[in-house]
Amino acid sequence: TPHAATLVGIPVFPRAATSAMAFPTLALQQSIHNGSHKQWKHFLPCDFERSYRSKALSAAAPFRMAGNEAAIGADANRHVLGNVWSLACDAAGCRVVQAALEDGDDKMRRLIAKELEGRIWEALECPHANHVLQRCIILLRPSEMHFVFDELHARLRGPTVASQHKFGCRIVKRLLEGGSHDQVRRLVAALLPGFSAIAAHPYGTFVAQHLLYHAEEDQQAAILSEVSATLPELCKNSHGAAVVQVALSQGEPSQTMALCRSIIGVPGLLAHMGCCRHGCPAVIELVGALEGEHQDLQRARSEIVGHGAVLSDCRHGRKLLAALELAAPAAGAGSKAAPRGAAQTANIGGGEASNGGA
Repeated sequence: TPHAATLVGIPVFPRAATSAMAFPTLALQQSIHNGSHKQWKHFLPCDFERSYRSKALSAAAPFRMAGNEAAIGADANRHVLGNVWSLACDAAGCRVVQAALEDGDDKMRRLIAKELEGRIWEALECPHANHVLQRCIILLRPSEMHFVFDELHARLRGPTVASQHKFGCRIVKRLLEGGSHDQVRRLVAALLPGFSAIAAHPYGTFVAQHLLYHAEEDQQAAILSEVSATLPELCKNSHGAAVVQVALSQGEPSQTMALCRSIIGVPGLLAHMGCCRHGCPAVIELVGALEGEHQDLQRARSEIVGHGAVLSDCRHGRKLLAALELAAPAAGAGSKAAPRGAAQTANIGGGEASNGGA
């Protein structure tokens, strides 16, 4: 077994060692810690478990605290320094570093963040280190995290690439939340050229929605212009429809009304959206935004009712009809044919749920 730097009784293996190990070995180590390895005992050398646990306990000694093994005090924090990267890349170690960030003072946090310099892209792509980086962004002052923005922008289309990464999108969101005025403006400006592609991406959609919440007024107007330019395509994409919903809720009344009328003006588009997981809430948002605009509201409701047969055939469509208290027309009552691809959209919307959040 490779040498382990252990914290509060949980062995933390250097990344180089863990990446070189076969999966069964890593699984066995995990099962020893959670006590679920009994069915494997017959296949292990007689002294394997005793030897392994002995090494773990020995390595854990500097980090144990009397009467409370889960507590991480100043002594443990001192051992984190100099080992931040190796700990951050480990499932257990990343929690230790996050605890040190939470419990430490400003100086401790700056020292931990310093050890991430030059590794921002590795960190944002790592399933464990991304949590440490997020915690740094949340807890440190914007001026102390300038290197994160610099490394992100240093790569060609860096912010866009990060936004479309499973873990990187979380980092971009935290930067939008916690950056200084100038840092956020620069980041939004870098994301604007690829906004439509970001909005329609399974992970990028979360960043696109965040942009609408955190961009300044002039940049938000530019984002809404991008939404308008590709509105039909975004509405037909479940991820893009989620961005359209936020755009409808965050825009100025005149901008919101223009978006609503553009959507209503495309025959079958409301029904197509209604069959999508994220399109259904967007349609409900649109109908709510049209309250007080009798003519436009009537057009929208008529469009939905006219495609009631299609909507009633899918889960999200039924939710839409119920939310708006609308009934599908009776069979043979002359309801419109399904918009091309609308039936398949219901299945697409359900499948996209497995992509998870950010």
